[in-house]
Amino acid sequence: MTGNRRLSIILPSYNDSRIERAIRSIRCFDDIQTVKIVVIDGDSTNDIKELIKNCLVSYDVFISESDKGIFDALNKGLDACDTEFIGWLGSDDIFTGKVLASRVVAALEKSDLFVADVDFFHNGFVTRKTHALPSRLGLMKFGLHNPHYATFGSATLLKSERFRLGLRGSDIEYFIKIFNKKPHVTSSNVVATLQEEGGFSNNSYMGILRTNFEAIPLFGFLGPIAVVIKLTYKLISKLYYRLFRVRIKVEPRSVQ
Repeated sequence: MTGNRRLSIILPSYNDSRIERAIRSIRCFDDIQTVKIVVIDGDSTNDIKELIKNCLVSYDVFISESDKGIFDALNKGLDACDTEFIGWLGSDDIFTGKVLASRVVAALEKSDLFVADVDFFHNGFVTRKTHALPSRLGLMKFGLHNPHYATFGSATLLKSERFRLGLRGSDIEYFIKIFNKKPHVTSSNVVATLQEEGGFSNNSYMGILRTNFEAIPLFGFLGPIAVVIKLTYKLISKLYYRLFRVRIKVEPRSVQ
């Protein structure tokens, strides 16, 4: 471990200038100067590489090389982490500042995982929500998986599995394996992360269908039921936020 850095945030990146906003949000999240940012870049353009380098400091990690996609980058990130605890963030997403590093570290000192809520957004409005509570209640097998970019855990636990390449729902499979180890989970109903719509597995209706079709076997014999529950949960959340519009400011909040 480097100095007093106890929590690494893995940040996969490829030619996305929004990573600057993501890094600023991690700085705002880090109220106790304990976070190391681990950027795994897929050999972006020189301009993006320079942008990233200018945002990082000496104790951060920056690896830039061609890879086999986001799950390959996440595996490299796991290998590059040397801290007690690990979290994640997408290059197009931000930590809200409502949950800070001190709270995460305090929770992980007593638990294997800490999970908070995620709001998805588009054009300054919330589009849907993923709640942390179902994952703490062990409802993963019913399709109610954890909000991935608001999940933090012990390095020992999270490094015990790897993301499988070539599977669109590899993140679902990875966390099913993690939760099958029956970790002690602490959860919060506070929104820790704003996640921008249009990610790898949700960039189109066809992408959503492909990802969920591939996910059926991952849930075991409950696969078809789990995927129906998962899609219904997502649809209800989307309909709610269409009826009750919630505007958000998509900028990192400064540490108080």
